[in-house]
Amino acid sequence: MGRSELWVNHGMNSFGFGEPIKCMNSLQTVYCSDSSNMTEVEDSSVHLIVTSPPYFNAKEYSKTPIFGDLGNTNSLEEWIEGTRKVWNECYRVLKPGRKAFINIMNLPVKTEGGSFRTLNLTGRVIDDCEETGFIFKRDIIWHKTNGVRAPFGTYPYPGGILINNMHEFILEFEKPSSRYEASRKYSHLSREIKDESKLDKNFWLQIKNTDVWTFAPHGSGGRRTHPAPFPLELPSRLIRAFTFKGETVLDPFLGSGTTLFSAAVLGRNGIGYEINPSIAAQAIVSLEAENVHHLDMETATDNSS
Repeated sequence: MGRSELWVNHGMNSFGFGEPIKCMNSLQTVYCSDSSNMTEVEDSSVHLIVTSPPYFNAKEYSKTPIFGDLGNTNSLEEWIEGTRKVWNECYRVLKPGRKAFINIMNLPVKTEGGSFRTLNLTGRVIDDCEETGFIFKRDIIWHKTNGVRAPFGTYPYPGGILINNMHEFILEFEKPSSRYEASRKYSHLSREIKDESKLDKNFWLQIKNTDVWTFAPHGSGGRRTHPAPFPLELPSRLIRAFTFKGETVLDPFLGSGTTLFSAAVLGRNGIGYEINPSIAAQAIVSLEAENVHHLDMETATDNSS
């Protein structure tokens, strides 16, 4: 069964939003709702958060305005207030001592004089998360091999060289823990799970040796079901490095489902919130299609042995 068949079988009004999807050896749950109130998720139940909030006033996330859709707001203060509510919820559901990673960039916007200024979204997010209670640990630079190309400006003359935007930030936060909580941080894990989650030396050093990560943005030249998806490599690195198999990953701005797909591939459970019904539905379709493909591959392997 292909993706198009899955789409037809569901229909846009009958998607299983909020119902766990069996995907490979994991459970993935997609909620089509506002993540500023994640009532479905229990306090201190999530082991890792990986997300990227929608770009403020820069992408068309839905043609028809959706209440609470931060990607379609024209107000910076509304965007800040909306994301602050989400960070509060993230703090509530994250386990003490565990991490949240937020992918974001400082956004250039045009000024009335025809020039531009850059909105310091990164600084605002750091301030808001610290006020929520998170500990800001560090920023990782995502160097994009195919970034935003700027015009040539005054070329070949000096004074007006416009520099290409080739990076974004991955902000690392941690929820504080007591000494007792820290001592029991991994007490729920069996020896078997720990062994299955071991990292090879090359990957360990790849994460440890530099805070500059280089890979291309997702969908360069390909068909994209979401205006600004991050590449699979981004959540995959974080999930593999900071969780064990069977643990739970949350993405409060799910988009096309990249985080949950990464979680499924790596044997982690996932929870995602996406306010746009069509994008949330496509995430479910993609997850179910990947599970069908996985089962087909397992069957083929069994038949050949």
